[in-house]
Amino acid sequence: MDRETMIDTDLDAMAQWLKQAMGTRKPRLDDVGVVSRVASVLLLFLPGPEGPELVFEVRSGKLNWQPGEISFPGGSRESGDRNFAEAAVREAMEELGVRPGDIRLCGTLDFFAAHNTFMIYPFVGVWQPGRKGCRLDLAAGKGLPAGGDHPDFRHWRYNRDEVAELFTVPLRYLLDQQPRVATSVVTMTHTDDFPYDLLPATRPDWSRVRKYPVYFYVYQDHVIWGITAAILHGFLERFRKGLVQFA
Repeated sequence: MDRETMIDTDLDAMAQWLKQAMGTRKPRLDDVGVVSRVASVLLLFLPGPEGPELVFEVRSGKLNWQPGEISFPGGSRESGDRNFAEAAVREAMEELGVRPGDIRLCGTLDFFAAHNTFMIYPFVGVWQPGRKGCRLDLAAGKGLPAGGDHPDFRHWRYNRDEVAELFTVPLRYLLDQQPRVATSVVTMTHTDDFPYDLLPATRPDWSRVRKYPVYFYVYQDHVIWGITAAILHGFLERFRKGLVQFA
């Protein structure tokens, strides 16, 4: 057997082994990558007296991460979630106390890579009880407290361990308001143990600076900012022309 044939045979064998070894593997976040967590959030619209309104949560003060901050319902994907959309709906069910069958998913927004190494998958949906929305294994809403189908969100029995308060903002208000914008800076440099001797073209004073906008939406006594405001701003700007007819 000549060398070329041997190499081709070896590659065939390696390809078969890799296919078997990797065939059932589920990708996960690499420990040394820049993304430390992947999560889904749901922009959920409710009917309001003057048109659609968007739901926001005030995070519980009991939480270790960002207590008291304002966010969309959402969280990490769990083993029983078939995809990130299901994760967003399940989290909304658990946090808001609504039934997943009452949530009608409309689509997904652009993935959002946050400066704090989070990757967010945002989805948009509307709350329409009895309209045959999402169908999950837990779609019957077993174990949910009564109240999740009440037409007034103030009667929903949301998860007090995760949510301190629910409030909604009219779509018309969000479209009319110009958010305040500030600038934050992230700087990347090397530590003292970086092997500059292996990379003579890299200067020891090398650094990279990234500036990014930070948006602030103010509604009554609530300040929506950070990742939540950035996702909200992206949604409003991308679909503004079409949304005005519903506001």
